[in-house]
Amino acid sequence: MVTIKKVAELTGVPEHTLRAWERRYGLIEPARSDSGYRLYDEAAIAAIHRMNDLVRAGWPPRRAAQETARRIRVDEDGARAREELLAAAARLDGESVERIVAERFAQDDFERQADEWLLPTLSAVGSAWARGEITVAGEHLVAAGVMRRLAAAYDEAAASATGPAVLVGAPPGVDHELGLFAFATAARRAGLRTVYLGAQVPVPAWREAAIETAARHAVTSLHRRADAVRLQPVAAALSDLPALSLWVGGRYQAAAPAAFQPLGHSVAAAAAALAAA
Repeated sequence: MVTIKKVAELTGVPEHTLRAWERRYGLIEPARSDSGYRLYDEAAIAAIHRMNDLVRAGWPPRRAAQETARRIRVDEDGARAREELLAAAARLDGESVERIVAERFAQDDFERQADEWLLPTLSAVGSAWARGEITVAGEHLVAAGVMRRLAAAYDEAAASATGPAVLVGAPPGVDHELGLFAFATAARRAGLRTVYLGAQVPVPAWREAAIETAARHAVTSLHRRADAVRLQPVAAALSDLPALSLWVGGRYQAAAPAAFQPLGHSVAAAAAALAAA
């Protein structure tokens, strides 16, 4: 617990502003010392950081406070659902996995759930497997449940797909595709005519698909730094197609060959940016 003076130093928000936010919006309710001084815990400081980021981005303070409160609730609900999902995966409870994933995607728009819950949850599942807390079977159980939900959302968005084609797939030797499929779904919902190629797409197939569909963009991802070399043959095979732009997402997108432009780490923002392009 720290004082308001220390919080002002940590967050860059003046003390008088912190008091005003507390009084007007009720986002933060600091504890009080025996002497009546305000005391802030780590959760309160994190909320102040979030609200300050929104205000600096141009949000009106009242809306920023409401959005910060919403995001805190989403994080708390998402964390509980994530723990339930990991526990269900550990005991190979497929029905619970299906229920949890379905409930999450029923709560909010697809893009928000993809960014705020799905991608962090898939990362948590991978970490749990690495620690030996869930088996390969448990990890595959989650992946299969998520893939079915993504496929349903992808099919539902088919009617809105227009414009030039966008190829989406993983290079040869790469199986990680859930993040890519989430992007493909968001892109289709944004109005892009996505052509989802899936995992382990052979290099010649990338070129054939690009020519056959007259694709304007080709999108892949870099989930592991070591897979950067697998993108080089894809870039080389597509290099003489001047109308085609190459894009990459994923954790290690900065390590991709120079031919690939980074998409960032938000499914929603990446889909919107490509639709605008």
